Amino acid sequence: MTEKISSAAVGVKINEWYRYIRIFSVPDAEILKAEIERDIQEMEEDQDLLLYYSLMEFRHRIMLEYIAPSENSFSRPSISELLHNIDSKQARLKGILEYYYNFFRGMYENEKREYISAITYYKQAENKLALVEDEVEKAEFFFKIAEVYYYMKQTYFSMHYAQKALERYREQETYNLRIIQCHTIMAGNWIDANRYEKAVLHLKKALEMAEEEKNKPMIARALYNIGVCYYNQDLYEQSVDHFQKAISIFKEEGFIKSLPQAYFLMTQIHFKQKNKKKAQLFFDEGCEHSNEVGDSIYSLKFEFLKGLYLDGPDTKKIDHCLLHLESKKMFPDVEDMSLDVAKYYHENECFEMSSLYFLKVEEARKQTQRGDCLYEVEV
Repeated sequence: MTEKISSAAVGVKINEWYRYIRIFSVPDAEILKAEIERDIQEMEEDQDLLLYYSLMEFRHRIMLEYIAPSENSFSRPSISELLHNIDSKQARLKGILEYYYNFFRGMYENEKREYISAITYYKQAENKLALVEDEVEKAEFFFKIAEVYYYMKQTYFSMHYAQKALERYREQETYNLRIIQCHTIMAGNWIDANRYEKAVLHLKKALEMAEEEKNKPMIARALYNIGVCYYNQDLYEQSVDHFQKAISIFKEEGFIKSLPQAYFLMTQIHFKQKNKKKAQLFFDEGCEHSNEVGDSIYSLKFEFLKGLYLDGPDTKKIDHCLLHLESKKMFPDVEDMSLDVAKYYHENECFEMSSLYFLKVEEARKQTQRGDCLYEVEV
């Protein structure tokens, strides 16, 4: 009779698998995942270990979707199927497994841009963070919650967690990619605080490190974010230059998930510069890439641009887009887009309509400022 493999030995391999996932080492993660699946067939019965495996399979899939969503749509269980399988066993989630579930579920919600839901899960995970002994895992948690707070423009929450993550990653040798991303989040928060000189320092450091790593997608992200910094200062020529370089690398590397946002800003710039012909070209390509990667939010944002600049403007279409973003509590986006509408009407001397959208800007800003109240979790 063949001797059973101990669940503890398989657990050690799952921990190593998670290490590869955290550093985006896809080939190593895939090889070890296949090995673990074979071991599980010969393993002694351990339901908690199987649940741990299911959680890590879910996390593995989130990694693949982040890196190349179009390449990971077939011959695998869907991410929703994996989630359903885990949810059906949720009653057994205790201790550290409960932490992993809430942390990974928060990441999943964040990828769907369900930011309120993501923060809710992250907060539940934070209640179990004392059970985590691994400093890298704590850094991962701090980084991910800093990321979602940044998206919701909760600047000082985001800065606080990003700094905690950065301090821990700097103590490691193999987490330079996360250090780059921490610099990017810090820069984004400084941009939101209108401290562009501080933002540029972080972005230049991110670009320098990405070039040292020879990581082209990270180089492209750094160039894109420098472009965003210029965009927010209305320095459109410098902004376009960096966006074009970023787009070129994104296409070259097949990192198409980042194309919609770059095309969106390029389209906006050309509309604002009254170059409707160029804007139309970027608009068409941006819509195509949004549909290609299934990015419903950017598809909606391109509809907004169509409603504002190409259709008249069409207030019914504009308001539909704003209301949808409000329903997702994406108030920073509502604020930015309402401001574009208000300025458009003001430039065209439609002062009554302009005032209406300036009021929407003010209301969205208030909602953003009180955003921390939306994320409270019952203990």
